[in-house]
Amino acid sequence: MSCPDAFAWKIFTEAVRGEFWSRWTTDVQMWPTAPWPVCEPGQTENCCSTVEVSNNPDPEHCPVRPDPALGMPAHTPHEPGKAHQVSMEDAAKTDRDGDGSIDWDDVPPELKTAVIGAEQVELVYHNRPMTDYIFANGLYHTDGLGRVFQTRAGVMEHYAPYNGVAGTGPLSQIDLPIRSLMLKANLLDIRKAKELGIDLEKNADYITLDLPKGGNTPETGTYILLSFHISSKDLPNWFWTTFEHVDNQGRCDWIGCNDSFGYVARVSEGPTARDDLPEPADNYVSPNQLEMADGAVVAFDLARTYDADSEMRDGLAAVFKTLGIGTGAANESGTPRPADPAWRNYRLKGSQTNFVTPTGRPTQLGNSVTEAGFTNSSSCISCHARASATEKGLPNLSIFVSDLSDAGLPKSTNGVPAPSWFTTSAYYGVGDQVLAPGLVAVQTDFVWGFRNACPIEVGAQGPHRCAKKD
Repeated sequence: MSCPDAFAWKIFTEAVRGEFWSRWTTDVQMWPTAPWPVCEPGQTENCCSTVEVSNNPDPEHCPVRPDPALGMPAHTPHEPGKAHQVSMEDAAKTDRDGDGSIDWDDVPPELKTAVIGAEQVELVYHNRPMTDYIFANGLYHTDGLGRVFQTRAGVMEHYAPYNGVAGTGPLSQIDLPIRSLMLKANLLDIRKAKELGIDLEKNADYITLDLPKGGNTPETGTYILLSFHISSKDLPNWFWTTFEHVDNQGRCDWIGCNDSFGYVARVSEGPTARDDLPEPADNYVSPNQLEMADGAVVAFDLARTYDADSEMRDGLAAVFKTLGIGTGAANESGTPRPADPAWRNYRLKGSQTNFVTPTGRPTQLGNSVTEAGFTNSSSCISCHARASATEKGLPNLSIFVSDLSDAGLPKSTNGVPAPSWFTTSAYYGVGDQVLAPGLVAVQTDFVWGFRNACPIEVGAQGPHRCAKKD
């Protein structure tokens, strides 16, 4: 809590050293499309006895855990769950720069990150403690989530007002173990890079992964790692942090970039220092801004890159050297390694530990790729607080709220959660009570991945990806 940026780099190194790309379970591997229940004692058929060690990227019945000894898992990247998809064609309708063609330079600055966000794909990974908890408690299918809801509703009714206390017995709330880590990686097909203003010959090197194209196409493609979120259950409401490639366009737009441990910030784009005020801190990169005619700095200059010559601090340099991160030769194999020097080209965007500041102002954290188009309203902790499951084990809330940004794109939420997301103050007909609190949804411990859960009964209500009846 006192050194969040240092802790952000700690879990960065843990994830890289742990080779998350080949050892951690993805969303698709965690939530099968036609799940079987956990085996009861003596049961051996049509049930799951354990999290199997397998590189199967799309298991049908039981969760699996990949093993690098079996080779690189053939994970299929999927489109991000977004409310808006701004295509290149929609964003660039006219030849704005008059060069005779419609290209990246014709996309308005306020839409460039949204276009990149629509073109990128993602993979979400979970480490072993997180995977084991979800399996052991039967939370990899909607039936298990529904049981938690039913138990929680009973606890609310029977133990009121002490309904927040979790005892032994049936699970009444989802509370992942402290060692849980989840990571969302944002990837871009390398063949699309130049079209989106990314010159791989001039820009700093990227971590690359060779992954299938998906669907019925067996072709393998190379993807560059644009950015990634990491979340850690070391805090009850999780610890949140996000990293971006140093050359991402708009990397520090809207909310700036903050890193008090890893790299010294270049503050040349920020306000000019005044003799009667303290010198600007060297941990914060201000958003690129335009100076107005009257000298006031009031307008953002969007979708440009930020100074790539920032200096790594001695502390992080010592950590990287000791752990062997970014210390090797260039790697073009398509399978990342901890020693890849390209890991040195990723920068901390910021860290988050609370919903609001001590003065009550909502904290914000967003990534120009993951939260493309709504970075100015994004809060990781507030958004993930909305992750929930209803009586049928289905999500209750969306990522977005009923409001639009100045660019006309959906906003996410920030600030403290609203009790109405999960409970209703009164409803009729519970036992002998005329009025009693009602449960709308049970919180899934800040994990949106549970919305991928499918029902055990084939064809029952669930996400589109689930197995259907013939």
